[in-house]
Amino acid sequence: MHTLVFGLLVLLNNTMGTGGARPAIIPVDEASLRGIVDESRGKVVLVNFWATWCKPCIEEFPDLLKLRKEYGEEKFRLVFVTIDEPKKADREVRAFLRKMGVEFDTYIKNVKNDEAFINSVDSHWGGAIPATFIYNAQGRLVHSLVDEQTFDDLSVLIRPLVREVKTHSQERRSTP
Repeated sequence: MHTLVFGLLVLLNNTMGTGGARPAIIPVDEASLRGIVDESRGKVVLVNFWATWCKPCIEEFPDLLKLRKEYGEEKFRLVFVTIDEPKKADREVRAFLRKMGVEFDTYIKNVKNDEAFINSVDSHWGGAIPATFIYNAQGRLVHSLVDEQTFDDLSVLIRPLVREVKTHSQERRSTP
């Protein structure tokens, strides 16, 4: 009985954070990353590859979160993929996400072949981080950016894509 109670307390602790559900850190590979983009069709998707040990990644993080706040969740989806070692996920990655106020699920690269994973994202990407990939609402990669980005730089690219996205209420009004 004590083991069951302890297990439930550990589970509760691992799923609760400040202000509600603690975001999960979910392993991602080539297929599941493509699935994330595909399931987000109808939204502009920004996928950002980062790590806790990457200073430019850390510096651009607030601007990426600002984009999410600016464009909302109906027309825009921000996807973080850390390339930190999985054994660091629970301690270092989760602590950083908590510090930054991230309240949504994040992904951690979990692949057998780094080169195949990198090429599945963009064959022109060499794997350097930070790296940001922007997909239009049809799920097509439209921008590949390597190096630290600013809110303003990214907004110039995202704003026209978000304007093209119909909201669900617009779709309902235009359907006979």
